[in-house]
Amino acid sequence: MANVNENLLVKGARGNVGKQFVYRKHGDNTTIARMPSINKDLVPSAKQTENRELFADAASYAQGVMSSADLKKEYEKKATPGKTAFNIAFRDYLKGPVVKKIDVSNYKGTVDSVIVVNAKDDFRVALVKVSIHSSAGVLVEEGNAILDPIKRSLWNYTATQNNATLTGSVVRATATDLPGNSGSLEITL
Repeated sequence: MANVNENLLVKGARGNVGKQFVYRKHGDNTTIARMPSINKDLVPSAKQTENRELFADAASYAQGVMSSADLKKEYEKKATPGKTAFNIAFRDYLKGPVVKKIDVSNYKGTVDSVIVVNAKDDFRVALVKVSIHSSAGVLVEEGNAILDPIKRSLWNYTATQNNATLTGSVVRATATDLPGNSGSLEITL
């Protein structure tokens, strides 16, 4: 694929030429590529069908973002040159958040102990939920963490229940992004 810049003959051109090659416009750039060939007789595999449905859902989400002025503006802020808010929203749908670390150094099993969760997403983490299970597997408590106003990748969860059996307890953090994707991490105390 070739990039064509500052050439008045092809600048802004789009479409195919003689079914041999195709001009495509990406932002301010025009690219030339070989004409794609599609065999319509091939039946897509189950994985191809699954991926096509995933991409259709991502496109639907991105179209929804474009219809919301506020969300569109948020995604436009993250767009780099050559990318659009639609591209960023599409990618956000395909890529879920990651919980990188759970810091329990200040969690003592008492009310008001704080658990810090480090969660990241390519766009934004919308929600972090923390659950604490005893060593016997019984749910002690769960709730939503609060975003740290200064360190924007950290979420603080303040315990509301006492946990007498601290050793062997499991702390699980689940981060969710705007499209609804989630990622989680759990640690055993």
